[in-house]
Amino acid sequence: MSTKDEDGPSAPSGQPKSPGGYDSRPIPDRLLAIFLTALVLALVLGYLFVNKLAAISSEEDCALGHRYNCAAVEVPR
Repeated sequence: MSTKDEDGPSAPSGQPKSPGGYDSRPIPDRLLAIFLTALVLALVLGYLFVNKLAAISSEEDCALGHRYNCAAVEVPR
C-alpha cells in the first residue's frame, strides 16, 4: 500500500514557481532604480523647461504691449 504516487501531482504551495524552477522578482531592483532615476530626471527637466517657457512668454507679452522696460532689471550691489 503506497501513500504517495511518484507520478502524481505535488501538493500546492503558497508561492507560484517560475518556469526556471526558482522564484525570482518580476522586475530586478537595478532596473527599477534606473527607471525611477530617469523618471525623476524627466520631471525635473520638464519643470525647468516649463518655467523657461513661461519666462519667455511673459517677455513676449511685454514686448507686444509696446513697452520698453521688458528686460530683467539687475540691481547693482
